[in-house]
Amino acid sequence: MNIYDELTGYQRRGIYPMHMPGHKRNPGFHMDNPYSVDMTEVKGMDDLHHPDGMIRELMDRMRGYYGTRETYVLVNGSTCGILAGISACCRRGDRILMDRNCHRSVYHAAYLLGLRPSYIVRETDARTGIPLGIRAGQVEEALTEHPDVSCVVVTSPTYEGVLSEMEEIAEAVHKREIPLLVDAAHGAHLAWGHHVSDFFPAPATESGADLVVESLHKTLPALTQTAVLHLCSGRVGPERVERYLDIYETSSPSYVLMASVGQCMEWLGNNSREAFSAYEKRLRKFSSGAENWRSLSLWDIPGKDPSKIVIAVNPSAIAAEPVAIAARAQEFTGCRLAQVLREQYKIELEMAAPGYALAMTGPCDTDEGFERLAEALREIDAGLAESGGSTGDSFYMPHMLPGRIFLDPYDAVNGETEAVPLGKSIGRISAEYAYIYPPGVPFLAPGEEITKEAVDRIRYAGENDLELLGLADDTAATIRVCVTGGNGCNG
Repeated sequence: MNIYDELTGYQRRGIYPMHMPGHKRNPGFHMDNPYSVDMTEVKGMDDLHHPDGMIRELMDRMRGYYGTRETYVLVNGSTCGILAGISACCRRGDRILMDRNCHRSVYHAAYLLGLRPSYIVRETDARTGIPLGIRAGQVEEALTEHPDVSCVVVTSPTYEGVLSEMEEIAEAVHKREIPLLVDAAHGAHLAWGHHVSDFFPAPATESGADLVVESLHKTLPALTQTAVLHLCSGRVGPERVERYLDIYETSSPSYVLMASVGQCMEWLGNNSREAFSAYEKRLRKFSSGAENWRSLSLWDIPGKDPSKIVIAVNPSAIAAEPVAIAARAQEFTGCRLAQVLREQYKIELEMAAPGYALAMTGPCDTDEGFERLAEALREIDAGLAESGGSTGDSFYMPHMLPGRIFLDPYDAVNGETEAVPLGKSIGRISAEYAYIYPPGVPFLAPGEEITKEAVDRIRYAGENDLELLGLADDTAATIRVCVTGGNGCNG
């Protein structure tokens, strides 16, 4: 069966998407025969790399919507914007201060430019392992320790909707007269929602950031791969941004995707107030119903983006009728919850971890979709009972496990390396990444010392059918390490 047949077959199965893309396959959004409008840069159709016609008009409208100096259309996803933004802020060999919870595209930018990374390591929630927000004081301390930093990169909101102290962080960064780039890939809806209600937090574009990257497709009605790069200040010249966009953006940009961005902006311009008011009501109703859960719970912290529904699993819960879940308490993880929702209720979540599962919502979700999720979780919760157990270590699995840095990523990857058995790698220096996808945040990066915790996480991923990526050995039996190049590289 070919890909198109697989996709249409999946659609007919009636599975509700509590995941990206943000259009949620809602029939209210459509494009008649995309083949008929799949163009190239013919006369009158404008050119994304040199826009002066309809694409320029779209960018001007977006600039007006967002109040930015410039907003660039991206058809290579947020990854393209992150690579271009960091390249515009840094020169080869510079030091970059980056959130350790960054998406792998930030690490790839550091690798491509031979940057010297210093990390801001977040505190994590003791129950779920979810990374918490970055405090401005952490950034100030790091900048004092590393006065040669040329750019700061922070993720806000995170995959789970956690926001950091962006206004205060921006103030701390700008005291050093350096730019702040915010990976807000998961926050494209905030600018629109916040203008309707304070229920939605302020976006990074209004919090002092210089460059902001947002994935339209994650939470808004736009096709997968569509994103925007906002230039919000004069600290980074537009000519540098555009130079690197010209490099990283495909030379054959999809007019279908650009048309999707235009449709998304038109819908938001005409319907955002009504849509986000209704969306807020759905979220509030869902949250109110969750207050009656006995075993499951909604994970929340002050200032969190409410669009990300994080369902924490109580590890002391045990299976009981009428829902046939796990026979033993320790088996009922966030991954098991996602499986039950998929197989018994035809609801697909965005991601799952040992201690929680994530439903990604947006203004294009329907009342019926929210009701299906609420009813399913109510039934699952009713089938669980408290056993009085305590949280086990397996439920605490933070995204970040940074070891000591001995080499820059470029030197670690391109130096002499060897493959060693995973069990014998502790204390060696990694020459490759390891990360669970989603969310795609490396818990081990090239140049870092391999710790027992990192090895345990690799093994746990394999034993629990999590999507472990980054290692050359798909079986994770071996890992590539540095042979020479820094303290600890020879074990």
